[in-house]
Amino acid sequence: MAVRTPGLSGVLLPAVRDAASLHQALDLGYRQVLVERGSLLAMVGPLAISARQGIAIFVNLDGVEGLAPDSAALAFVATDLGLSGVLSVKPHVLKDASRFRLRTIQRIHALDSTGLETGLRTLASPAPQALAIAPALAIPHVVATVRAVTSVPLWGTGYVTTSEQAQRILAAGAEVVSSSRREVWQDFQT
Repeated sequence: MAVRTPGLSGVLLPAVRDAASLHQALDLGYRQVLVERGSLLAMVGPLAISARQGIAIFVNLDGVEGLAPDSAALAFVATDLGLSGVLSVKPHVLKDASRFRLRTIQRIHALDSTGLETGLRTLASPAPQALAIAPALAIPHVVATVRAVTSVPLWGTGYVTTSEQAQRILAAGAEVVSSSRREVWQDFQT
């Protein structure tokens, strides 16, 4: 399955939380990663080096310590670190991110129908380049509702613990699935 999101070359996006997991993903040959959690300060050097080497790095502005969801953080991420894009539940942050030529991924927490409907009503303008549904396991159940509102690529993020789950999420319509589990990363490499 080809990923339609510009700049991504695969369907699995390793979710990293520290420099060690970043290096593990890169050692497996991944050319894109999602910094989902952790301390930016502890990873700033390896992230900047990886970005300069052409690795597409996306950062969760809502979950990474040391980044506020504001213009200063966006400028730092884009200019000083050279990262590729940002993920957030906050549409105003994503709108601001597009000014810095960062790719934007809007996360929607689909824990229930209210969360999904609220998230879909608040889609950023301009439209995000992808929509991240969390937990990813909800995608098979919500894809029809999401597709009734938008056709942007879907990412499945959160709570993907097995390769079988990742495959089901992709089969249900996600273009990208993210996992923090090294064994899932390895399974997608074979």
